[in-house]
Amino acid sequence: MRFIHTADWHLGNQMHDIDRSAETASFLRWLSDQIFEQHADALIVSGDIFDTVNPSVEARKQYFDFLAHVVQRGLRNIVIVGGNHDSAIMLDASKELLGLSHIHVVGSISTAGADELVFELTGSDGEPCAVCMALPFVREVELRGRLSKTVPDSDLYAQGYAALYSEALEKAEALRAGRAIPLIATGHLYAAQLDGRLAASSAKGVFEAGDDGVKKLDVLGNLGAVPPSVFPEQIDYVALGHIHYATMVAKSPRVRYSGSPFVLGFDEATVPRTVLSVELSGDAPAVETLQVPAATVYRRVSGMLSEVRDALEKLATSHAALERDRRKPLVLEICYQKEPGVSASDYLEEAIAALPADVTVASWKLLSSFQAESTGFGEVEAQEIASFSDEEIFTRLIEARLADDGFASDSEETKAALDECLPLFTRIAAEL
Repeated sequence: MRFIHTADWHLGNQMHDIDRSAETASFLRWLSDQIFEQHADALIVSGDIFDTVNPSVEARKQYFDFLAHVVQRGLRNIVIVGGNHDSAIMLDASKELLGLSHIHVVGSISTAGADELVFELTGSDGEPCAVCMALPFVREVELRGRLSKTVPDSDLYAQGYAALYSEALEKAEALRAGRAIPLIATGHLYAAQLDGRLAASSAKGVFEAGDDGVKKLDVLGNLGAVPPSVFPEQIDYVALGHIHYATMVAKSPRVRYSGSPFVLGFDEATVPRTVLSVELSGDAPAVETLQVPAATVYRRVSGMLSEVRDALEKLATSHAALERDRRKPLVLEICYQKEPGVSASDYLEEAIAALPADVTVASWKLLSSFQAESTGFGEVEAQEIASFSDEEIFTRLIEARLADDGFASDSEETKAALDECLPLFTRIAAEL
């Protein structure tokens, strides 16, 4: 049995107010072709289909047009689960209609019946080829509802997800009834013990990051991370979403993130965009990484103003020299070190004006000082810090902690980490 695993589309995303509908359309056309070139029996989308809970009309249209297109081309099984960016209500609103075309949608675990969470997938012969455990993003209150007793916050994710996957596995084994067909599960969560992210910027901090070293994602000392032990060994493949680069969990070939097909922050600009083609026929899954062609290229240019200027001048020459059929729109973020008495926009004005028409600067960022990178407060005076709320201080410390791993304060990883941890911090602070 072969299927395509993808996640984190974030349809409707407008990073720095960029219209990304053309990028989305290009990816969905490519994905449709890959499904059939790979002879896939199913498509699994593991959450964050949309970027916001109230996506634009254009984003919704692209979603439904894509589903209609691949069904019309003959795709037999589609599994879609909600992520933390999705509106479960909006996803679930169309699930009965989509179900008529063998599109299984689970927006929320709270409103899904047992037959919606665990079901069979069918092959080209109409016979069952797999059993799927379709689990979406699960909120803290939903996790607690799965437990028969109160557990400490530090144990909630381990025990809550263990109970959730164990309950789903019991239903899946009953449905499989001893047949030699694989079990597939989904999830949209932070898992512990990840690696495999290419560094977002080079040690030199100049254009075209040259550091291909591997960084490990340490989510706030693993606060809120789900341990690999929650995924039962009986599951042949766990298709995860929530992390924007392709990686395995605890180096297990059967528990994986597909990564996002789009750049969702300039800190992700050098990370390959991928989907996974998975074949389940033996003891271990055979996984092929399919790299998504870039319709638009994103790059971060960083360093001292003189370094940034030199990089822009080099870029103007090299990009203009490309043959027209090889050129793609290029969007830049400029990260510069502040220099006393120098206006960055004035200093770089000529270099930016010389860029080809299909190269644009979408974002400017001031590089943090050593203090800001270390503590999150930079040049803030002591009396200003005294006026900050506990939440503001916690937020700055978290942003600084993730900045050490290459994540910008507006990156999806930082936002997701704060979404996970700020409510927990607020509750603990209230109890002190």
